[in-house]
Amino acid sequence: MDIMQVMKDRYSCRKFTDEQLTDDELHAILEAGRIAPSACNNQPWRFIVLQSVDELAKVDECSKCRYGAQTAILVCFDKDESAKNPDVTPDYGWIDCGLAIMQMALEAESIGIASCIVGAYQPAVAREVFNLPDNLVTYQFLMLGHAEAVPGPMHERRHSLDEIVIRGGF
Repeated sequence: MDIMQVMKDRYSCRKFTDEQLTDDELHAILEAGRIAPSACNNQPWRFIVLQSVDELAKVDECSKCRYGAQTAILVCFDKDESAKNPDVTPDYGWIDCGLAIMQMALEAESIGIASCIVGAYQPAVAREVFNLPDNLVTYQFLMLGHAEAVPGPMHERRHSLDEIVIRGGF
């Protein structure tokens, strides 16, 4: 499958089956995050894989948006390792995690695994229930699994390039 088709097909799945990912599927998804670009190649991301019944119950304490996914990855970054440039952006860890989580979601799609990137969660609760050290900053969850639902009609709706592209400024 070519990358453009993968990007077109990927959607935010909101209903997963109870089938768990295989170790090979999980490894491929994590590898996609590992090879993502990062500012100064600092690679500050940390991927907390959550799959057991107890771990998923903790995910549910943080967010109402697990949608039955049997694997959740809490994407974080190490603020001591992320690149910083106060004149441009205070911490590139946010951008680096965005790149990593999107690459993981695209790899998931390419191997037939559904995903949903979830920013609707309580960071303070996540910090507590997963006992995160002070140097880790939570970014978002990536919910993964086998889709039970198909994309809704909104998935195909996109603005045209004429509506979103401005050449040369205003």
